[in-house]
Amino acid sequence: MRLLIIQYGGDYGEAYQRLAAGGKETYIFQKYSVDYVADLTEKLEEVTTICIACDADYNLLLKPKLRAIGLGLQNRYDQKIAQKRIEAYINQLQPDKIILRFPSPEILSLFIKYKIQTLGLFADYFDNRTIKQKYKNFLLSQVLNHPLIERVCNHGVYASRTLAEIGVTPQKVIPWDFDFKQKREDFFVKVKPQSQNSFSLFYCGSLSESKGVGDILQAVSILKKQGFSVDVKIAGKDNDELFSNLARTLEITREVNFLGLIPNAQIIPLMRSADLVLIPSRREYPEGSPFTLQEGLISGTPVIVSDHPVFTYKLRDQENAMIFPSGDYVALSESIKEIMKNEALYCKLSLNAYETWLSLQIPCKFHNLLDNWLFHEPEHDSFLSKYNLLNY
Repeated sequence: MRLLIIQYGGDYGEAYQRLAAGGKETYIFQKYSVDYVADLTEKLEEVTTICIACDADYNLLLKPKLRAIGLGLQNRYDQKIAQKRIEAYINQLQPDKIILRFPSPEILSLFIKYKIQTLGLFADYFDNRTIKQKYKNFLLSQVLNHPLIERVCNHGVYASRTLAEIGVTPQKVIPWDFDFKQKREDFFVKVKPQSQNSFSLFYCGSLSESKGVGDILQAVSILKKQGFSVDVKIAGKDNDELFSNLARTLEITREVNFLGLIPNAQIIPLMRSADLVLIPSRREYPEGSPFTLQEGLISGTPVIVSDHPVFTYKLRDQENAMIFPSGDYVALSESIKEIMKNEALYCKLSLNAYETWLSLQIPCKFHNLLDNWLFHEPEHDSFLSKYNLLNY
């Protein structure tokens, strides 16, 4: 069997070489997923990954039977160019099965054209409020319901439900997650710092407006003007120094420390050392089931999240998180002040972290899903049907 895996971002070739050379993970489960794909070569004839939005245009044989291809379209993405080049690689590689890691009706249509069995493996929330969104989602759902698209898997239960809401057959939809192995004793219960006027905050993830990074900086500016002492650490790549420039404009460069990309092993310790973890994604950001939420809960540090539906599906304001309206940085600053002046509330959120984390766990794990789809032909329908969306 020849397997082709296509992803929009996440440069497999770069990650494989960095980790093989002793480099560190930049996000949780990166090594796990890179190793899983590499190990497939022990059972398959050939495994190839294609990354569309990467810096370099390359075609590398990483080891026998494992190939990584980069289209180099990081800063000049063109759908027609990407589609044309992927079609050329389909003709060259002749894959028997394809895994697509992002929702694209145009690319999925290629697989249908060439009659290739396909698994959709996403981590996306599908907003369906505007006319434009409804039209785009309708086209996507029609393609995803084609018989050659055998399963449509999404990271997290709520994100999976949005697939059904846009018209994907629920029996085809499978919520999945990675295999977190935390135990009760791994969770750290915190007590609120004595000061009500000094806050240390932490954010990690993509640095973009839709992830709410600008809202963090605006909230910090408000708190500084009100006389509070604020220290915020932001981990992630600041492309074109967009947010560094905003911090300068807001005159909060002393309050904000941009850490850049850091090894994943540092994330939970940094969360534990902070007073609050911020996850302020705006509603338009296609969150699946963000790792930072689970890592924040494991750290024991209270989390402040936006009212993005992916969060409010399991989180309740002042029960297991502080929740503020998406994009409202004034409300974010008020949430920070509220929890930092209330010792009982702070302890309550930390204490409830473990049960909240348990409620987020999903039985169908990444390796279960792929092993059954790839190898257990007689039984895989039974296994995967056991965990489809109708069972949640």
